[in-house]
Amino acid sequence: MSARLPLRDPLSKGSTRRLLQGKGQFWTPSWVAEAMAAYVLDAQPDAVFDPAVGAGAFFTACRRLGYTGSFAGYENDLSVLAQAREAGLDNNDLGNVQVQDFFDADKNVYSAILSNPPYLRHHRIAPELKMRLQTHARKSFGIAIDGRAGLHVHFLLHCLERLASGGRPAFLLPADTCEGVFAGTLWTWIMRNFRLRTVVMFAPEAAPFPAVDTNAMIIALENTAPQTHFTWVRLRNADGAVLKSLLCSEVVSAQDAGACCRNLAEALETGLTRPPRDKKEGEMYLGDVARVMRGIATGANDFFFMTSHQMRAHKLDNGWFIRAVGRTRDCSGDVLEMKQLEDLDHNDRPTWLLNLPDQPVKDFPSPLRQYLSEGVAAGLPERPLIKMRKRWYRMEQRPIPPLLFAYLGRRACRFVLNRASVVPLTGFLCVYPREAIGIDTESLWQLLNDPRTLEQLAFVGKSYGSGAIKVEPRALERLLLPAAVCQAFGLNPPVRERQLALMETPAKYQSKNICRKHSRNLS
Repeated sequence: MSARLPLRDPLSKGSTRRLLQGKGQFWTPSWVAEAMAAYVLDAQPDAVFDPAVGAGAFFTACRRLGYTGSFAGYENDLSVLAQAREAGLDNNDLGNVQVQDFFDADKNVYSAILSNPPYLRHHRIAPELKMRLQTHARKSFGIAIDGRAGLHVHFLLHCLERLASGGRPAFLLPADTCEGVFAGTLWTWIMRNFRLRTVVMFAPEAAPFPAVDTNAMIIALENTAPQTHFTWVRLRNADGAVLKSLLCSEVVSAQDAGACCRNLAEALETGLTRPPRDKKEGEMYLGDVARVMRGIATGANDFFFMTSHQMRAHKLDNGWFIRAVGRTRDCSGDVLEMKQLEDLDHNDRPTWLLNLPDQPVKDFPSPLRQYLSEGVAAGLPERPLIKMRKRWYRMEQRPIPPLLFAYLGRRACRFVLNRASVVPLTGFLCVYPREAIGIDTESLWQLLNDPRTLEQLAFVGKSYGSGAIKVEPRALERLLLPAAVCQAFGLNPPVRERQLALMETPAKYQSKNICRKHSRNLS
């Protein structure tokens, strides 16, 4: 697989950017490459390995730092590898770079590994390759990696398989490596077998890929016994010298802005990409007071979701439909009224969702039968999602949710009061308050939209570039409701929650005290 390339101006050229993204390639900035190289070279390795060499950003960085040892690696894109020679690397540098797929390579071990693996989302991975990689993970590591893991996750595992005892790897990865559904399984296994030295997150102003809608992170590991603490950093400026110092230092000083010593157990529970957090007395989770479901997945919005004009054109009675909202931009505020639906329909935006009963096609009136036959002719019953239904035209069912959550947006995630009584499509999540929570729906809506509550979304969402986050249903149920906000709205923890708080084990508090003591020692 081909590596991402050193960051240069061509990223701004639309055609070049689309080509690189199709291959999962993005340029690695030299200031990041040098800092990562300094970390692995600090252990004085005799060889440096890159599983996806590309234009040789890491090898070039090593040479700039005075490294005179050998390199090894793989690259299957000759046109990209040619750029490594243009960048100044010669046959001595690239002589051990093999032109083949890394996953088919020999299992040689290395004491220093640098990698910025291709960021290829799971739906772009060939099914045969995905199955092979999942099988390898089960057999070699004893873990089941979910099919929604991107190619970079498997690069990470295969690199660790080739890491020599005492060796150091540094990875430049997308944040979803620690946030996806597979993250718990993946990082529990890694932390049991390797020492986590440093995690570096980037503030927006320090983003390595500012034009790309993905947050990057650096993971620095060591093939030694795991330890209970590591350095966690949120880098505030694109400063290579500061980054190099943070990666190479064993201690965190009080002057290291954005850095802290962190407890591993807490980080695995909170998420490696998220700042440290402890739940305090009086706080609770959204799941304590509400349940969350995703919106309706139609499998073919252009067929099932339509305007009143389209309904009339097909002579379809509105009794076969329910009102719905599809896109978050169709609901720009935090209250959805029926007037807004009418305005959307007037502007030719769909708000009517076909919602047929569980009965045979022959029992429907002629215009509806004709419309469904058009869907059959278009091959809709064979689409993957639709094919799973008992009747292909029978829509998923949702009770009308009192609250909606606009879960994917740029600094615009919000809870919406559903006064229009619509069902949402997958652009929203459904929030159903539990019975007897002590406050009414509108008060809960205000509580959830309180800025102090919305700040907590960063701890449960998957982060993307430019401040965008995505929150899945189960993750939203883990949204922390701050104690001060709960108190202000008269929301008290359920009885069971209070009982569990009284039963917390001393070991948990002991772990917290150890972390605080360790942090003081590093100051």
